[in-house]
Amino acid sequence: MLLSGKLNKIRTFALLLIFIGMGVMYIGFIWPDWMSLFFILGMLFVLTSVGIYFWVGMLSTQSAKVNCPVCKKETKVLGKRDECMHCKAILSMDPKDAPQTQTEQNTPL
Repeated sequence: MLLSGKLNKIRTFALLLIFIGMGVMYIGFIWPDWMSLFFILGMLFVLTSVGIYFWVGMLSTQSAKVNCPVCKKETKVLGKRDECMHCKAILSMDPKDAPQTQTEQNTPL
């Protein structure tokens, strides 16, 4: 369930940036003359990741909490449509995606 939900996808991207930044810093050991350049580039990746984590934290506090109808667990919905963080069911806050009742199905337009 690593990539379920928009918030988790952004968090996974930020974690990937941390590992890329550390890898770039380690490349500096191969070319000691360029070590300071690789260290600065690696730090930029890591600091970008910190900024993304901060941004996702702000988004997470503002997102709507709903109970998933499939797995009955509480999850956060970012935007109008999102996936459940637990079972990957598609959740929607948009009224046009709501299931139609029996009377709505029989009513002509």
